[in-house]
Amino acid sequence: MTRACSRPCARIAALPAVEPPVYPYSYGVVRRLVRLLPRRLDIHWKAIRDETALLDTLDLVVTPGETQGLEDVRIPTRDWFAACRPPGARGDLEFLVLLLERSGLSPALQAHLFERCDLPLRYAGPPACAIELPAPRIHYQRSPIQRERCAIEPVIRQPIPTPARGGQAVIDVALLALCARTLEIHPLIYADPAGVRVADCGRGVRVALIGVRREFRSPLETLHVFLVVKNGVPVAYGPAAVFMGCCELGMNLFPGFRGGEVRWLYAQLMRVLHHVLAVDHFFVTRYGIGDGNDEAIESGAFWFYRRLGFRPTSARVETLAREEEARMAARPGHRSDRRTLRRLSHTEAALDLSNGRCRPMDLGRLGVAQSRFIARAFSGDRALSERRCVARVKRLLGPGGDGWALRALSPLLCMIPDLPRWSGRERAALARIVRAKDAPCEIPAARRFKRHGRLEAALRVLAERERGPSRG
Repeated sequence: MTRACSRPCARIAALPAVEPPVYPYSYGVVRRLVRLLPRRLDIHWKAIRDETALLDTLDLVVTPGETQGLEDVRIPTRDWFAACRPPGARGDLEFLVLLLERSGLSPALQAHLFERCDLPLRYAGPPACAIELPAPRIHYQRSPIQRERCAIEPVIRQPIPTPARGGQAVIDVALLALCARTLEIHPLIYADPAGVRVADCGRGVRVALIGVRREFRSPLETLHVFLVVKNGVPVAYGPAAVFMGCCELGMNLFPGFRGGEVRWLYAQLMRVLHHVLAVDHFFVTRYGIGDGNDEAIESGAFWFYRRLGFRPTSARVETLAREEEARMAARPGHRSDRRTLRRLSHTEAALDLSNGRCRPMDLGRLGVAQSRFIARAFSGDRALSERRCVARVKRLLGPGGDGWALRALSPLLCMIPDLPRWSGRERAALARIVRAKDAPCEIPAARRFKRHGRLEAALRVLAERERGPSRG
């Protein structure tokens, strides 16, 4: 591999042309790509089946007089774009984005209107194999890759160097790596350059954690997307939502990098999450194990996670797994058939480094409980509930600004009946959590949430009292 340059930008090599992929990219991604790749992402007009939603959107963002041109059936919509876009617009897609951005509509409504159009977009940017994050140094593999089977907990606990600040360049590499494969992931659409941290794990591997902008954050979870690179080349990505020391694990390796040192890569990801976001409890959902997921069944996901050290939360599945392991020991070469793998998938699985102190919170039940609280206490008036809850929380916690986090968390905090009786130290710690959720980088918020035992206990009581629907 050629050594990458030291400039903080995506490195794009010259490679043979391939058929450009077509995909309905999200508005947040499109806004960045039309500026990052001028003229290399545009509307694929021939693939549009119905222009109704697009025309309805244009009616809302042009002047009343212009709608006559849009309504004229003699003028194809594509020709209208070509005739009416300003000189500075480099393509039809960028013209549409400019119309939305200058419309005076809220960003959320702009995104809704754009994505309702479901436009097929032709990506003619760099292919996936040409995208790199410049590597400070190259790791050369001088011997065959060893498929490590050592205990994973000591690897996770091994300290890492202090993560470096990243920035927009890291976000752009992640965007290009996914968009070139017609992939998207929610946190990356709303990424914040101030919330990017890059950890060096050794052997040429770095893990980038990319946070999201304040208005798109979760009130409780600390939400990131991660990108794993080897010698600067993106090899895997996925979401990381952390709360009270727990994180659902799921790493998506790009084709061409599956197998090999995947176990070691998983260990390094968990190592970064453990040291940076204070994660001590990793878990995989039933879907990740294979319940309703044919791809996970085909790959034998249950056994992959078991060999990493994950254990089923279902005693029945644990018994079945031990029976299968006995068969494997008695008959070398025995492999679980699909029927057995499906039976093994009826469980979540967890790797717990906390000796039982950390366990996932039922956020679905907390959400329903908050909706019922607003319906009961404020007759469903969300604006009234926000005003009154913010005022009450500010009286209890003291001055701390009127940021997004205070508005998002106040209704939930008002549901804690004994909050006024918390000690001054406990309320001060809660105030610091609220401020951390509003910070440019919310990594400290994950650590502060985990340390607030009384808040965790109160939220668990609220979740357990809620008997309504839950996402599990």
